[in-house]
Amino acid sequence: MLRIIINADDLGKSVDVNNAIAECFAERFITSTTLMVNMDCADDAVVMAQRYGWHERVGLHLNLTSGVPLTKGIMRCKRFCREDGSFNASFAKNLYARMHLSKNEIQAVREEAEAQIRKYISYGLPDKHLDSHHYVHTDASIWKAVEPLITSYGIRSVRLTRNLYRNMSFAKEFYKVRYNRKLKALPINTTDYFGSFKDFMECREQIKDGSLVEIMVHPLYDDEGRLVDRLDRDKPVEEEKDYLSKIKHIKEFY
Repeated sequence: MLRIIINADDLGKSVDVNNAIAECFAERFITSTTLMVNMDCADDAVVMAQRYGWHERVGLHLNLTSGVPLTKGIMRCKRFCREDGSFNASFAKNLYARMHLSKNEIQAVREEAEAQIRKYISYGLPDKHLDSHHYVHTDASIWKAVEPLITSYGIRSVRLTRNLYRNMSFAKEFYKVRYNRKLKALPINTTDYFGSFKDFMECREQIKDGSLVEIMVHPLYDDEGRLVDRLDRDKPVEEEKDYLSKIKHIKEFY
């Protein structure tokens, strides 16, 4: 028997995302969600979570790639922001930057991460779980900035780097195993496995009985008003359209 967490990423990103996640809670497709506190619809998302009774299941979706940062320092970093101050996501596409940042950049990231953690806490959300948009907290350079904040702000759990994968290169696997071991050595909670719904379905035979598994989804509505998972937008619509509804079948594993 497996224990499974189904987390909807990107709460607060838009009105449509908020509504899709709310519907997923109502339909019991998901067990938790994580909030992008720097996005325009974050306040509305928290109000919705409190109104419908799932505010205790809301963690922080640390965001360094989308929208506008909460702090000024990172706006001056060209790796992270455009001239207008909005995030450009360019560092996340640069392997060197994902491994190495300057001292000034690390300090700017730490200040922004701290501001986002503080805003999350200000909402009174009790979960105190952290993951991130585009998995940035699993990059070595970003984790160097974020790790000291985990203990100081009482973060209770952190998402693993994705370890449900087929055909992973040796270098990628080595990094992921090393990162996850370091994470598990901290006084926080983690799962045993993490991946998408597709990863889970393809790699079930790798998962040990009794494991705790996190599955991420990204709920949104398609043009016909059906719930879909944005992570798999490259899939044909006919194959994609019932993607979230299939999550119901995961219940046989827990």
